[in-house]
Amino acid sequence: MKVLLIANYVPDGQTSMLAFGRMLEREMPRVGCELRAISPPKRLLPASISSRWWKWFGYIDKFVLFIPMLKRHLRWADVVHVADHSNGMYIPWLASKPNVITCHDVIAVQAAQGMVEGWNVGWTGKQFQRLISRGLSRADLVACVSDMTRRELLSMGIAKESRVTTVLNGLNDNFMPVAREEARPLMARLGVSPDERYLVHVGWDMDRKNRRGVLEAFIALQGRAAAAGKTPMADRLLFVGPELAPEMAELARTHGVADRVKAVQKVSHEELRAIYSCAVALVFPSFQEGFGWPIIEAQACGCPVFTSDVPPMCEIGGPGAVYMDPHDPDAMAAAMEAAEPRLGEMRRLGLENATHYSAAQMAANYKATYERVIGERKARA
Repeated sequence: MKVLLIANYVPDGQTSMLAFGRMLEREMPRVGCELRAISPPKRLLPASISSRWWKWFGYIDKFVLFIPMLKRHLRWADVVHVADHSNGMYIPWLASKPNVITCHDVIAVQAAQGMVEGWNVGWTGKQFQRLISRGLSRADLVACVSDMTRRELLSMGIAKESRVTTVLNGLNDNFMPVAREEARPLMARLGVSPDERYLVHVGWDMDRKNRRGVLEAFIALQGRAAAAGKTPMADRLLFVGPELAPEMAELARTHGVADRVKAVQKVSHEELRAIYSCAVALVFPSFQEGFGWPIIEAQACGCPVFTSDVPPMCEIGGPGAVYMDPHDPDAMAAAMEAAEPRLGEMRRLGLENATHYSAAQMAANYKATYERVIGERKARA
């Protein structure tokens, strides 16, 4: 079976989507698929991301100049897989071949329809999301990465139920526990020690990632411990992601924890494994996610997980995670404090839960979707 994979435009820097594409490239040949991955080459995009034309030249690279290349490779394929729903506008060009598109979330589509509080989408953004929705509606099969994403896609009427399925994500790399002494040199470059008692958050500085809630919960945790005259479960907070926004940095200073809060960037896979392995816990109280990769990444490294009591997080984390109200930092701190005596049990159950999300199983499920759309095309013919 010849599978043409349409991967993401590298200059967009979508770390998780690029990792998803690499995972498919690695795993699909192992289940008997001959895979060819293509992505739009950088042609017009200026060197500086600060250029006012960055976005528009990127659009020309992706949706104009890439099309002839796509058409050439299309002749080779038995089936086409669009790895990211944000490239849904390619679907009309793929009508001659059986096709599958992965839907990671519908958050941006919801925002374009005014369904996400605080996220204002401009006119061009709304048109872009309409094109994405139209592509999803025309695909032979939409593979959602979680049951929650599938439910939201169907509730918005974007695609017919008969053309939507769920293919759960697998771990996108070899996440596993790292011994403390092995972690020490890996973490030294980041200015972090495995001997520190730290909580970690992994994610971008988006409102839905709730970084401020993580900081407020950490501050509350310190206050609760001081009031009780005991040592807090963690006395440091590590953000793997952008530097703190000015208002967050000021909040940390106001509460006297600025010297205990750190953000690190350009973290390698090995460094991230070390961070997870030595952390007291991952705190991941997002308001919205399509899947929530850091949950299973952390669990696979033996890191306890505290996350939101909302789908898909409460569906992905299994019995080893502790689920919290992401809107209430004080309640989050109380939940973490109450769970401290059973962190060992959380590690054990988390390691077990992460085994349910193997890349091999994901690849086998995608192969089944390819066989399905090829079979349905033949039946219609």
